[in-house]
Amino acid sequence: MRSIRRHILGGAPQDNKYHGEETWVEIGDRNTLREFVTVHRATGEGEATRLGDDNMVMAYAHIGHNCDVGSHVTIASYVGISGHVTVEDYVNIGGLTGVHQYCRIGTLAMLGGACRVVQNMPPYMLAAGNPTRVYDINKIGLRRAGIPPKVRNELRQAYKLLYRSNLNMSQALETIEDEIEKSPQLEHLVNFVRTSRNGKDFRGNNREI
Repeated sequence: MRSIRRHILGGAPQDNKYHGEETWVEIGDRNTLREFVTVHRATGEGEATRLGDDNMVMAYAHIGHNCDVGSHVTIASYVGISGHVTVEDYVNIGGLTGVHQYCRIGTLAMLGGACRVVQNMPPYMLAAGNPTRVYDINKIGLRRAGIPPKVRNELRQAYKLLYRSNLNMSQALETIEDEIEKSPQLEHLVNFVRTSRNGKDFRGNNREI
């Protein structure tokens, strides 16, 4: 029996600010969108909701207006991504996770199932829980992506300074830059944390950036 996939791609955004202006959904190549996936177009004249290439979006997932999803991203079933969210490349989001509007999820981050994401999720990290907390680097994802062991070890040192030390975020970032050898991945992590809109981490407390 032939299966029926009833997507809603480019439907009007669920946003009170939308008043019928011309907006878009842009979807790249080789994406897999399973049953009942919804991807809403943007709010704001000429704006777009974007998906890159080679993504897997599983059944009943929702991608809201003005989102920017990179490439090689896996979004499991029943994930809800609110408006204006940025998801970088190679992210893996577990089923039933909800992502608050305007959050950023960094490259190669992995979120466990049923997470409640209300703050930015740094790249290369593994997080789970409600409220969501960072528990370690995403070791398996980094290894599969071909990140060398040396760089993985350096990212883990950075993780310990950011999440397991008594340093505030400014102090942790300064120590990372002074004491850990630079790599593109480490620089991306530092820049991501430094440019986050707030200094909240995933242990439930606030830190100064």
